Amino acid sequence: MELSCHCGNVKITVAHDPETLTSCNCSTCNRYGSLWGYYTPDEVQLSFITDIAGTSVPATKAYKWGEEYIEFHHCQNCGCLTHYITTEKVPETKLGINFRMAPIVGIKEIKIRHFDGADSWTFID
Repeated sequence: MELSCHCGNVKITVAHDPETLTSCNCSTCNRYGSLWGYYTPDEVQLSFITDIAGTSVPATKAYKWGEEYIEFHHCQNCGCLTHYITTEKVPETKLGINFRMAPIVGIKEIKIRHFDGADSWTFID
């Protein structure tokens, strides 16, 4: 499946659909409204347009917060949250792909699980 930000600057291709998507209510994800599908780096291909309408466009900007275990990446052009990657503080690299960047028809059959990242750190569905 191919996903992209609104302007198309960031394109993400995943090797397979995730079994489930995660809606997290932590202080960051709640504000983003993201739906996460989780992958290892070898299951994801990221590509970036380096020029939109003759203007050089940086690919993404990363945001880290708190303990800095995760870098959230946003398109520098349209601002969409596209993905996150764990930092070197986490022993195993994991990518969270924001499936809000996927075509709606592509995700309507994938079960959404609700994760309490704000309090209990457990699934609450």
